[in-house]
Amino acid sequence: MLSLFLNPWTFLAGAALIAAPIVIHLINRIRFRRVQWAAMEFLLKAQKRMRRRKILEQLLLLLLRCLIVFLVGLLLGRFLGCNSGQGKETRATTHLVILDDSPSMADVWRDEGAQTDAFAVGKRLIHEKLMRAAGEAATAQTFQVMRTSELGKPFPAKPEEAKVNAAAIEAMEGHLAQFQVSTVRRSLRDALDAAKAHMATVPAGEAKVIHVLSDLRNVDWAEDGQAVNDKLTELKDSGATVHLIDVAPPARKPDRKSPPFTDNVAIVEVKPRNRVVAANQQTELEVRLKNYGSTDLKEVRVEFYVNGEMRRDISLVVPSLPANQERVATCQATFTQVGTREKPLDRFNLVTAVLAVPEPGGLAIDNVRHAVVEVRPKLQVLVVDGRVDKRDKQDGDSFYLRRLFIDSFGGIDWVTTEPPKLDGLDLRPFTTVYLLNVPTLSPGAVTNLEQFVSNGGGVGVFLGPDVKPDEYTARMYKGGAGFFPVPLPAKFTDELKPEQKTARELAFGKRVILRDPANRQHPALSAIYTNERGGTAKDSEVERYFLFTNIDFYWPVARRGGWREDKLVRELYCMPNEKPIAEFEERARNLVIEVKKRYNEPKFEKARKYLDPLLRQIQETPAQVGIPLSVLARYLDQLLCDQINDGDESEPVLRDFWSQPELAEVRPQATALRDEAKFGDPLYIVKEFGRGRVAVMTTDAGGTHSPGNKQWTDWPSGKGSPGWVVVVSEMQKYLSGGGAEGNLALGDRFFAEFEATRYKPFAARHLLTADVAKAEGGRALLTLKPLTDQVLDQPANPPDAAPDAPRRPLQLAYADARVPGAYLFSLTRLKGDKDPPGTPAEQPDYAAVAFNVDAMREADLRRANTDDLAQWTNKAPIHNTDDLSWLDDFKQKPSDMSSRRWLYFLLLLVLIAEQAWAVRMSYHTKPEDLEALAPSAAAAFQPRSTPLPTEAAADEPVGAGA
Repeated sequence: MLSLFLNPWTFLAGAALIAAPIVIHLINRIRFRRVQWAAMEFLLKAQKRMRRRKILEQLLLLLLRCLIVFLVGLLLGRFLGCNSGQGKETRATTHLVILDDSPSMADVWRDEGAQTDAFAVGKRLIHEKLMRAAGEAATAQTFQVMRTSELGKPFPAKPEEAKVNAAAIEAMEGHLAQFQVSTVRRSLRDALDAAKAHMATVPAGEAKVIHVLSDLRNVDWAEDGQAVNDKLTELKDSGATVHLIDVAPPARKPDRKSPPFTDNVAIVEVKPRNRVVAANQQTELEVRLKNYGSTDLKEVRVEFYVNGEMRRDISLVVPSLPANQERVATCQATFTQVGTREKPLDRFNLVTAVLAVPEPGGLAIDNVRHAVVEVRPKLQVLVVDGRVDKRDKQDGDSFYLRRLFIDSFGGIDWVTTEPPKLDGLDLRPFTTVYLLNVPTLSPGAVTNLEQFVSNGGGVGVFLGPDVKPDEYTARMYKGGAGFFPVPLPAKFTDELKPEQKTARELAFGKRVILRDPANRQHPALSAIYTNERGGTAKDSEVERYFLFTNIDFYWPVARRGGWREDKLVRELYCMPNEKPIAEFEERARNLVIEVKKRYNEPKFEKARKYLDPLLRQIQETPAQVGIPLSVLARYLDQLLCDQINDGDESEPVLRDFWSQPELAEVRPQATALRDEAKFGDPLYIVKEFGRGRVAVMTTDAGGTHSPGNKQWTDWPSGKGSPGWVVVVSEMQKYLSGGGAEGNLALGDRFFAEFEATRYKPFAARHLLTADVAKAEGGRALLTLKPLTDQVLDQPANPPDAAPDAPRRPLQLAYADARVPGAYLFSLTRLKGDKDPPGTPAEQPDYAAVAFNVDAMREADLRRANTDDLAQWTNKAPIHNTDDLSWLDDFKQKPSDMSSRRWLYFLLLLVLIAEQAWAVRMSYHTKPEDLEALAPSAAAAFQPRSTPLPTEAAADEPVGAGA
């Protein structure tokens, strides 16, 4: 009980003093003497009649006086209250601050001419408020700060150096002053993990408090909200208290669930079409911009620097960038700088994209983005020809491909080899490798190709009659684990019959068909289907030539098995289905019946105008002799209207018809019938494997084969050849465009493997960057900064590996990038046993990767809704920077009754009541008033010198002398 008072002994003394009014009351009662006097007897009888009332009045007065003493005791004893221990911490406390220093914390907020940012607000809050509140505590307090970009490195480093005092506060202020917002984003989940590990070292019996200072952006919680909630639960279970403090300006208000935020525009990606290009060869740069604000923007212009020099010939303009939308734009660029013996790293050209006119608010760091392109004097393409004896002949497998590369492409070095030599050939100098009608490959050659593709190379495969399907499937497909995208059937197609060729000619339909409308945006085809404004075209001029393409032989890959579910495999083009149309007669009739069962409702009256003639054609066409299946497929396309957009007035009506719930069961039936009638076997299939790409044509590259000198396809040589030229040209660009690590953000992990027996286990590192913020005269400061060398990891073979098993590859892992730019790695490759004579014992090898700020997340400055936060924070308190009254709890100065104004008011009321009641009971009447009102009673209180009445007189009855 004594714990409820700050001054318990004072309260006990006050409790004892409550007896004083009672004692005084009792003393007053024993002062009266019994006197046998008639007047007094009269008063005694009157008093007896009013005794109960008088007793109650006296007791009430006594209670008021005791209450006064009690209230004074509470005041002097400083009563804390029955719930004083709740929310108050009186133990020694360890404080850990998680200071978010991600790029979004640099968001500048301007208010009445002044500007500030969340990071500056957070730093001031630490040393001006949090530490000072903890410094006023009566028990020992330690205080450490950990930035999210440097988790695991608290300041001060040692707990004994973290005791809160004036010197510690000054040291913390100086420490924080040296830091600016980091370029690295780390999830709050990782920060709480680090906090949990740190708090595990706190001695038992100490309180643990974690302060998380962040801007609480919506994108962070939408992505990691549940994970953060789990971490907060773990911390709560471990006995730690977590406070979330929103330091983003303006302060979060209780009555505004969605705080205001700053509009922002960011360059979220700069992607060269090819990671390796030839000098003076034109290549494409793709830029992706996003408007994270609430205002539409017009004429957003992007400028480019190459190796620190502004390139006036490279720029792009996005005509419209709507609010909360992104746009992709492209431009063409050429590069001239190549590496030399003295400066081998000059082969890497740094491309820097920058917003020409920065937005008035938001972040500056996401207005700049870097990419790196390796430039070589010429690109080497390796061609593995299955029929070496016909290599340079028109009926050979490589004739048309070679003519395309040599005549149409500039800067291509055409290199040929034979399948047996592929086993030990160094493939690093090549950007792409083509296999043309290659019967099979040895296991060593397959491993060499797999490693080449995994490291970013491209492999193009044109099949042919000499291919051995079982070995392709077993060695290169490997159940989906190999680089080859599909398993091959047991044999290729049979020769077409004369009537089939006649039906094909009469059909006058495309003989190469886009498998899915979404394929228009695939990197291998996007340039074909991009219109002059940079948008996706519904059709392409190239497809006109697909009408004249003849593919008579191919390997009919079945559309079943695991490759159909593999997200890394995509079927781009296919052949038309050339089965007899009569096989579809019954299914077409059933479809018409099912549609007519449902289309008689009044709301479908408008649709019936277009449905009736189409349904009639669909029902009647299969019954006609000699009609190609493509005609039925065309009618079904017009019926569904999901893969065509010809602008016909029926299209929107029919799309609305098929969207109705009544057609939910019929639509899959119609789609399946259309797909089977329209799409034949796959023709062009691609796969992403590791960091590289693979493309497969299920027919050959235009050769003539025995017996009978039959040509599998006239696509490269006939009337449809312009289409083949465009498709294969884009294939080459697609295959040579692999190897990029994508949109790596600062702090992400770059990983690559190198053959253990062919490389030295270390790499020299350099940073290539350009500071366009300080550009003058169209020139930015270009820096090539050497970094510390890195030792490659050498993992051991598994314990159960055979003694002669090859060593596991060396591993290059790098996650310490902190400055935007290109990071270059120089390695040393050793001569192998299978290298040709004259190969140097050591050769340089290089890898490059660009790191940038995580604009996809950090550029979105929308702040989390308060109600949403409540769902993810496991009831952890959320504070703002305006109301800091909660910090009083850390001062360990509990609020007692002496600070309550109502206590003083109550005491005043009781004093007034006591005085009023005492006056009413006449205990405060003056002596002269008593004598005038009751002379006989006044006589009883005369001094003892007054003569006492005689005993006889005293015994006389009342009224005897009257």
